[in-house]
Amino acid sequence: MKTSKTLITSTRNPHIIEARGLRLRKKRDQLGKAYVEGINSTLAAIESGAAIEHLIVCPNLLKSEPVKQLLRNSTLLVLEVTEEVFRSLSKRDGPQGIAAVVRQIWSELESINTGKKDSLWIALDSAADEGNIGSIIRTSEAVSAAGVILVGNTADPYSPLAIKASTGALFYQDLIRCSWDQLVEWARKHAVRIVGTSGSSTIDYRNIDRSAETLVVMGSERAGLSEIQQQQCDLVVSIPMNGKVDSLNVSSAATLLLYELSSS
Repeated sequence: MKTSKTLITSTRNPHIIEARGLRLRKKRDQLGKAYVEGINSTLAAIESGAAIEHLIVCPNLLKSEPVKQLLRNSTLLVLEVTEEVFRSLSKRDGPQGIAAVVRQIWSELESINTGKKDSLWIALDSAADEGNIGSIIRTSEAVSAAGVILVGNTADPYSPLAIKASTGALFYQDLIRCSWDQLVEWARKHAVRIVGTSGSSTIDYRNIDRSAETLVVMGSERAGLSEIQQQQCDLVVSIPMNGKVDSLNVSSAATLLLYELSSS
């Protein structure tokens, strides 16, 4: 463990100011960085080989002995801070005393490996809820999907809320940004089947053939996929509603589709 020479006691320290600024998407986009907090998410960043600039650790708040041992054996730069400084960064009621500043990593659409019949991707178009984004990334990793594609004006997966909701799973998933037209062009070029959803479809999602390489596309929480987008899908399916509700939120719907398509 490479520890900073002095304990950081000021909330105006440049490293702390930068970390605090990463709460804002404008600053994250400008710097290409993100702030990660909590044991699970920070360990995922470490274990996945994420591009970590430094860890921020509060010895008074970090209670986990296994994590302390991991830090002792690590070559990462650790900035030790006081409890006051750490709490100035944290939005949590019970901060765990460990965080990281990481560089964002994005993959290119054309760099995606295609050709495996069981490959599974999910694309989110204009999904605005950061918690839903993080939950979908977590599910994508849970079913061993190949990655998550963020289309158009979709929320930032590197926001603190999305990272927390993903429990660090985004560090194991390929993340790609592109336009809808670029996505469709890529799918056609590589013979990847596009599967969308609509409450008006008569095709039950449980009847999808699982043998083809598949891209699941989900629209916004409010409007779903547009009519034009549905027409560009190879298949549009519905999720039956048997109770008093007429739809699921985008995270729940994505979970059902991903598990159904990943099952053998």
